[in-house]
Amino acid sequence: MYLEVLSNEILLDLFAYLNGTDLFHGFYGINSRFNFLLYKQFRYYRFDFESVSKRTFDLINQQHLPLIADRVIALRLSNYETIGQCDLFVSYIPSFRQLTCLRLLTIQKLRSYKVFIELLNKCHELDSLTCLNINHCHFSTEQANFSLIIDKIWHLPKLTDCHFHNIIRRPYYFRVPTIISPSLECVTIFHSELSSNQINRLFDYTPRLKSLSAIVRNLNSEDHITSPHSKLIQLNMYFSYHINASNITYFLQSTPNLRHLDINIRSNLINGRQWEHIIRNYLLKLKTFRLKMKWFSRNKQIINEEAEKLLDSFRSSFWIYERQWFVRCFIGEYVISLNTLSSKADEYETISGLCKYTCSDDNY
Repeated sequence: MYLEVLSNEILLDLFAYLNGTDLFHGFYGINSRFNFLLYKQFRYYRFDFESVSKRTFDLINQQHLPLIADRVIALRLSNYETIGQCDLFVSYIPSFRQLTCLRLLTIQKLRSYKVFIELLNKCHELDSLTCLNINHCHFSTEQANFSLIIDKIWHLPKLTDCHFHNIIRRPYYFRVPTIISPSLECVTIFHSELSSNQINRLFDYTPRLKSLSAIVRNLNSEDHITSPHSKLIQLNMYFSYHINASNITYFLQSTPNLRHLDINIRSNLINGRQWEHIIRNYLLKLKTFRLKMKWFSRNKQIINEEAEKLLDSFRSSFWIYERQWFVRCFIGEYVISLNTLSSKADEYETISGLCKYTCSDDNY
């Protein structure tokens, strides 16, 4: 079937599935009808410039983007394939005010702190911006003012989602905002490790926060929680060091409305009875629970015994019948790794095949 026989409505529906660069590469210039659809009718452009050549990037931004700027809803800028792409975009689009419908902006692989700050400043011209992703933009601690970065982002008036992935090489260099965000509801911080004090202060400056994903250095029960984090409904925490049940319990007491919990502990085991106590007493609204835990021992003689004890603690009626949250336990010579079945297993664990389950073969 030739595309020309399709109605405009069907073609516009088809366009919605394609990246903006592919749209112009594939359809522009076929005939005046397609040009009219691209320039006048199609309303929701998404441009992902991560893997495009400089020639294509220049063509799109010089010839096409000025004519459709008010219909771009998502944009990814990346210096991965085209060095200096972010700088070029700023030169091609000197005022971001024409991007009136841009909701999602992703900045990726940028190394220039100066250009990054310029982009953040221009974000304040984007009246519709609700989501900002910052991925693999490595700035040295000597070069960058990270407090300024955080405050500029927290000052964006309509931003609801912000995700940081690998922007600081030093693990303990997160800076808590000093400006209260009026709008942020979802925050991901996977570039540095947060302390419990930083997490508590983050909540103070993000009062609408509903979802938090973070790498956590420690949770200290001595860090006073000023008020319950009552708006939080989704929590994803990765613990890179030892964490005990009492500290997790103390923190989760402050999240009474939590509905989704994802926990990854890399060097400790908290048994099923302890988790059951936390959920029954403090997380009454919890709907989904994903858990990954790992524990290493130099004494391989006790590994099997400890694994059986751990599995038994997840075989109570609470886990098997009431919640139907089943776990699998991978047993190595020096390691125990336990995951809920809703969590993806590590590749080496899947290959090893040394695993036991709390559910029957029929359930699994």
